Amino acid sequence: MKSKLRAIFGSGTSLYLGARISGAFFVLGMYVLAMRSMLEPSLRTLYFAGMACFVVGTLCVVGFRLLAKRTSIERILFITLPFDLVGLALLAVSAFPFEDPFYAFYIGAGALYAAVFRRSSAWIYAGLLTISYLAAHLTGMHTTLGLPAYVFVVMKATTILLVGFAVSRLMEQQVERQAFLEEQSLHVAELNLQLERSVAEMQAIAEISEIIHSTLDFDSVGPLMIDILQKVLNIPAACIFVIDKAKQQTLFSASKGLRSEGTYSYTGPGVIAEASLADDEHFACMELLDHNEMLVVFCADTRHIDGLDDDDRMVLSAVSSELVVAVENSRLYKLTKRLSVTDELTDLYNYRFLQQRLDDEIGRARRYSKTLSFLMLDVDSFKAINDTHGHLIGDAVLADMGHVLKANVREVDVVARYGGEEFSVLLPETDAAGAFIVAEKIREAVALHRFTDEDGERTVRVTVSIGLANFPAHADDKESLLKAADDAVYQAKTLGRDRVRAPRIRMTRLGRPTAPDRTTEETP
Repeated sequence: MKSKLRAIFGSGTSLYLGARISGAFFVLGMYVLAMRSMLEPSLRTLYFAGMACFVVGTLCVVGFRLLAKRTSIERILFITLPFDLVGLALLAVSAFPFEDPFYAFYIGAGALYAAVFRRSSAWIYAGLLTISYLAAHLTGMHTTLGLPAYVFVVMKATTILLVGFAVSRLMEQQVERQAFLEEQSLHVAELNLQLERSVAEMQAIAEISEIIHSTLDFDSVGPLMIDILQKVLNIPAACIFVIDKAKQQTLFSASKGLRSEGTYSYTGPGVIAEASLADDEHFACMELLDHNEMLVVFCADTRHIDGLDDDDRMVLSAVSSELVVAVENSRLYKLTKRLSVTDELTDLYNYRFLQQRLDDEIGRARRYSKTLSFLMLDVDSFKAINDTHGHLIGDAVLADMGHVLKANVREVDVVARYGGEEFSVLLPETDAAGAFIVAEKIREAVALHRFTDEDGERTVRVTVSIGLANFPAHADDKESLLKAADDAVYQAKTLGRDRVRAPRIRMTRLGRPTAPDRTTEETP
């Protein structure tokens, strides 16, 4: 109501003050122009008294306007009400012969009080103005006017009351309508904010999906994804995990804003997980998606987790679904990539990868004048193992052979299954003498190793024949290197198996004379 009044009266009581001053000049003008000469002395005195009351009320308004600029319009009207009631009554009595010229003042005052005060108070003020009007006219009227004149006066007095009621009702409706419009405006603004947020969330989901699916090896996109989530959810620090429930292994993780690295442990289906963060003690975690063998967990400050609404959870759920698909695709991609270069039985590199690495290493050795050696291994009498113990035991022997070979070479060396029961070892930057030492080490390790039989007992004994070839001592390209090693294996088997052999040394190496290599000798 007060805000509406400010719209009506401008700044405080300025408009009301202007109306009072105009009314005071009107009352004074009527007195000077007509009332002083045309009224009899008694009525003139009453008019003067009424004018004085009205002027005093106006001066009160002027005083409040000058001395207390923040005084409310309600207080001013309440203070001037006695002056208006008495003054208008005296003016109405004295001006009765002039056909009620101050009736408009009553109507205006009733409308003003009805506009300013609540309906209950407006009724009271309108009733007081009505009583003032009736008292003035019933006192000043002559009995000779008859009953119709009294009825007409009562009707006019009732009109004052009805005008006050009507204005009060209209003002209430206006205020209610204004409140309704403001409420609708706030609702529209809230809907706009929700729409903007929904659009931002959808854009974030689309952007995250594009980032996640932009690469099959997406570990590097984690920071970008968590950064977008932080902005959408307005969370300063957060982390997200994709957990392999069966292996208790973190398949993917991304974090930002944390003061320390954390650990995560899964305790079982349906259990809210916890993150252990040394310097972030108030972190809490929530399960976003439990999909087959994978679990997606989101961690953030406890108060931010509790403050997530349905829209936030929808965004996280959508992101987690995309994340699970991407992790599964990445796992399949890595598995396919590994299987493309790995022998499934022995978990060693396969023939294809070996050929590629031979090209790379020979090219590097030729470019930088380096040397490399190649070992070709063949399991002795492998057919007898299959015939005696069965093919399953034979496969187990080959698989275990891979472990023995990897345990006796360097990390930079390449161990591969050449085919069937044949294996190979690529030794970068290793000369023939060094390769002979490695070959002997492998031969002895295999001879001393006991492989598992069909009863689970380690009773199976296996030996290997090893052919050794060196670049550039024995060959100057890949094909000749492989043939030299293969010929050396054949020679080792011909001479009795379980030994290391190398081809005879060439008398020139890249056009220069060389000394004999002791690796050409047969091992004891």
